[in-house]
Amino acid sequence: MIQADYNIADNLPESLNRENLKQVAQLIDDKLHELNMLSELVSIYPRIDELSSALIDALAIQFHVDFYDTSLPLDKRRALVKNSIRWHMRKGTAGVVQEVVQTVFDSGVVSEWFEYGGQPYHFKVDLLSAPEITPENIDLIVKCINTVKNVRSWLDGLGFRRNCTGITHYGIALHMHKKYSIGPAQIRDASANGGFFVGGASHIHKRYKIEQTSIHDTSLYSPYKAGGGVYMYKKYRIEEEV
Repeated sequence: MIQADYNIADNLPESLNRENLKQVAQLIDDKLHELNMLSELVSIYPRIDELSSALIDALAIQFHVDFYDTSLPLDKRRALVKNSIRWHMRKGTAGVVQEVVQTVFDSGVVSEWFEYGGQPYHFKVDLLSAPEITPENIDLIVKCINTVKNVRSWLDGLGFRRNCTGITHYGIALHMHKKYSIGPAQIRDASANGGFFVGGASHIHKRYKIEQTSIHDTSLYSPYKAGGGVYMYKKYRIEEEV
């Protein structure tokens, strides 16, 4: 049960549950509820986001906020008051300088001297994107940094960033062509295999030599003979019958 919803008059024991005692218990309940409502005013730190501008300015003095300007928006002043105790524990470090600058101006990165080749114990703050950069704003930034930095460190400069919006148009064109290349054939990675063969043959022949012989004192004798023969045949005639 929530304490604010608890009523003594509704939870009296049976021995005290009489009308006159209920009225007394109800009166006590009303006063306790008033005290509960007033007790919220005592709880200040958890209610910073609900406090008025005048109370926030008073708390800035009470909490010894290092950098505070009443001209800042209420939400930024609340953030400075809310974080002041935590920043006091790390006061003078580069991390606190960066956190305070980001709280007040919504951006800012601290670069120490060894990160950009500067002189020892020097630093700079870059990437500030304040909407309007005026001499008053620059003085306020420098005042903020000098308030929370350590004494031995020196501010080299401030860097600002501006975002520009532009439209980029791209065009394309279609180009078609054919390319013919005429040239001598090139043989790459070619190999040739060859073999050497030796053969033989056997040839056998005879040679005859014919020479003309001279004939001397030769006579020829040729007898004459006659002969005859008998030849017989029959003749047949074949006619087509109509």
